[in-house]
Amino acid sequence: MNSNFDKVYASFNKFYNGVNTGVDNIQRKLNGVSLNAMIQNINSAADGLNSLNDPGMKLSTNMYDLQAITGVAGDKLKEIEGYARQNAKTFGGDASASAESYKLILSQLSPEIAKMPKALQAMGKEVSVTSKLMGGDTVAATNVLTTAMNQYQIALDDPIKASREMARMNNVMAAAAKEGSAELPQIAQALEQSGLAAKTAGVSFEETNAFIQVLDKNGKKGAEGGVALRNVMATLAQGRFLPKDTKAELQAAGVNIDTLTDSSLSLSDRLKPLKGIMNDQALVTKLFGKENSNAAIAMISNTDEANRLTEAVSGTNTAYEQAAIIMESPAEKNARLKAQIDDFKISLFNGTNGLIGYASEIGNVARDMGNLMPILSGAGTVLSTLTSATKMQALWSGITTTATSIWSGAQMILNTIMTANPIGLLVVAIGALVALVYSAIKHYDQWGSAVLFLLGPFGILINIIMSVKDHWDSIVNAFKSDGIIGGLKRIGLVLLDAVMKPLQQILEVVAKVDPTGIAQKGLDKIKAFRAANNLVTQGEKTEGAKKAADKAVIKEPKVPGTTAPAKGGNTGADSKEKKKNEAVATGGTKHNYITITIKELNGLKDVVVSGKDAATKAGTEVADELLRVIAMAGTATG
Repeated sequence: MNSNFDKVYASFNKFYNGVNTGVDNIQRKLNGVSLNAMIQNINSAADGLNSLNDPGMKLSTNMYDLQAITGVAGDKLKEIEGYARQNAKTFGGDASASAESYKLILSQLSPEIAKMPKALQAMGKEVSVTSKLMGGDTVAATNVLTTAMNQYQIALDDPIKASREMARMNNVMAAAAKEGSAELPQIAQALEQSGLAAKTAGVSFEETNAFIQVLDKNGKKGAEGGVALRNVMATLAQGRFLPKDTKAELQAAGVNIDTLTDSSLSLSDRLKPLKGIMNDQALVTKLFGKENSNAAIAMISNTDEANRLTEAVSGTNTAYEQAAIIMESPAEKNARLKAQIDDFKISLFNGTNGLIGYASEIGNVARDMGNLMPILSGAGTVLSTLTSATKMQALWSGITTTATSIWSGAQMILNTIMTANPIGLLVVAIGALVALVYSAIKHYDQWGSAVLFLLGPFGILINIIMSVKDHWDSIVNAFKSDGIIGGLKRIGLVLLDAVMKPLQQILEVVAKVDPTGIAQKGLDKIKAFRAANNLVTQGEKTEGAKKAADKAVIKEPKVPGTTAPAKGGNTGADSKEKKKNEAVATGGTKHNYITITIKELNGLKDVVVSGKDAATKAGTEVADELLRVIAMAGTATG
């Protein structure tokens, strides 16, 4: 008997050593093959998250800037953000560009407009329309419109009315650029020099644009044309204060001085009386000065063209019509599709409360700390202590099978979506994935980290982000108290916990259905390791305390057809029965002995092996039989 037992013991030792050797070999191979692939996958996932993060981060930054400018917050700020996103989807481009145009409008006109988001939305729409005529430059478009409104001193006490005036000016300038030679940027430069003078002189916005085009065609372009127009109008406005000799010459030529200053007349009508002196170069130079004489002659001689242009640019929808044509191009359609996708990314950014915004920095940290990634391979050592090679393979196969099933289902859904509608339904599928990730983050300390772990590199990167977030204070403290080496060690532990925590959650589930108790042992080791290294988060502690409190509350059992005795009504018999029950429940003081008798090992006597393997085979059979009997005995005793 002793000899047989020694053989069993020797077989156990041989089996144990073989398992350890095999696991070590597997771990070394995995370290060599998988580590670089994991780092590459994390880098790729980080790049993907950077792309997801970018639209939301830019928009968020602009919205905070807008809040600082206007003091608007809460629901109104959210309403403005919604308008910026909708504007981007309508016209293409970035929502952050729409928000940037809002900022410029508020800065250059009045921050008070933000208190009426509808008016700001309408003005933002005009900017987007104008930008289509300027190659998509929203900043330049905003400057054109705000310059026109400021120069003509448009009242802003009624923002809705002001937005309608902006729309009118937008169409006037677009029509002028279409009819004449000066483009929108040159019109804005000219208005910057002449707009206020034209407003003061009673010249309409339409006629001002007409004369800007006349001067542009005659070589006075942009700001130079604006200065010339301003100087000519200033000369006409002098009226009775003109030099006496100049007045005398004009009156001799039949020019009525009062007509030159009559603001009830159009600028063209004021200039027409001067047609009679056009051939008198000396008088023209005396009246307007040598710097402005050429511009004055160009304006006087083209009053009919100015009248035509004034009529042509009045009451049109030219800006909208031109923008509609431009937006039919393939590039514009692609821009609107991209805006739809970017809007989804913004929803993801907002749905995670900006958490995904840390992806860029975390990704860079992951790259910089790539030399610490071998620490993650320690997870294999943890798994190797859980069970034998066979049990570990079964456990890991179950985990990978679950992950494969999840991805297989996701791939099936994705294939169906792409067949049905590659745009709309794709958004639905991505939305479902986002919902899963959002839910996992929300319940991160309960089961979320395990779900993210099973999602592959994408989920692992999120686990790393969450782990760094949860342990950030401890990392900072480690650098402060233990220096660079201590800080790096803490970062290594935190990165390792991005694997340990999900493994703990997985084993918590497996342990409930594992009859061998192996999973529970592994779970206990992981818990002990995390507790010893201060890796248990406050959320986990709170959840654990809640579960403990729930277990502590034991409800009094009820038996159908009986009534529970009143308090203080227990009899002596009840007390004795209670003690007996407690003794049974706790095991009492009675010793339980289990006798195991092995009479014959089925199949052992029929095995034919070589002398070299006989001991090994016998030991293996004995070990299997012992394990089977022990399991049966444990089940029988509860």
